[in-house]
Amino acid sequence: MQERVKACGMAGGADLKQKKSVEDYLKTIYILSQKKDVHGADIAKEIGVSRPTVCVSLKALAEEGYILMDDAHEVHLTEKGMQIAKETYERHDTFCRLLTGLGVDEKTAASDACEMEHAVSAESYQALKTLVAEGNGGI
Repeated sequence: MQERVKACGMAGGADLKQKKSVEDYLKTIYILSQKKDVHGADIAKEIGVSRPTVCVSLKALAEEGYILMDDAHEVHLTEKGMQIAKETYERHDTFCRLLTGLGVDEKTAASDACEMEHAVSAESYQALKTLVAEGNGGI
């Protein structure tokens, strides 16, 4: 699982970069929160960026209504943030399963899935999701 998160770099075009970054942060928070309380240091370690970078990003995510931080500095997804995180995670998982089903090694599949999860249209994603669900990922 951590391999899948780490495979997701934080790069892209201007608007896509911002959307991708938001989705990657929310997905990372979601994944980490399944195991423990989440703090900025955990996020920094998981995605490989500095703690100050995470601090700035978390402030922006809070201002957009995606997260809340409590008095203990734990990061919590809002309903809005949780929805995006779950959707992004599902897309990532679907693309990983599709690619590994086609014979791509897990590390490459995770890296490619991280790019695909942000770039593929909703229509194309639904078609690919159906393909994977029907067990035709290996076409």
